[in-house]
Amino acid sequence: MNEQQHDLLNKYEEALRKTLTERLTEGKWLEGRLLEVEELNEKWHAAAPSYMADAVPEIAKYPLVAIAWAMYEGMAAATLWDKEWSRYEGVEDIHKMLTEPRGFDCMDEYITEILLALPLGSQEAERIEDMIRSTAETAQMLIRKEGIEAQSVMAFHIFARTTKVMFEAGVAVQLRRLGYNYVKVNAEVVS
Repeated sequence: MNEQQHDLLNKYEEALRKTLTERLTEGKWLEGRLLEVEELNEKWHAAAPSYMADAVPEIAKYPLVAIAWAMYEGMAAATLWDKEWSRYEGVEDIHKMLTEPRGFDCMDEYITEILLALPLGSQEAERIEDMIRSTAETAQMLIRKEGIEAQSVMAFHIFARTTKVMFEAGVAVQLRRLGYNYVKVNAEVVS
């Protein structure tokens, strides 16, 4: 990959992150920024190859699923981090752990029902599903705007960056749902 392509990917990723943050803030899911947990980002980095192995074959028939499921994974990771991270921090591939019970196709239901503890079909479960679908549609629109040739190496990299940002958005939304937020701290220097 040349420097120009790398720059294009970085600009795309930042534009996607900004757009999704704005949309999620408008929907009252976020407060103007993504809440981040570095160790969860590291978990995504480790799990991304197995996520891509499951998601890439879905792109042709179910592109929104291929994009959206990364956000569900982010929500699941944030939930595990909040509840009992000491039990899960050693898991090498969080994606495999999340797909083992029901497979990739039903991972959304597993995360909703078991990890988020929301009955399928409940008002809150449907509200989350609608938000994730809408976020995935926005991401898909931004991918298309790039005008990248389908099934090219660059298309793969754009998709990989998209799923990374979707995971981050899922983490941020779930952390906010759990009551986390950034608090400005005044640090006084004591001399």
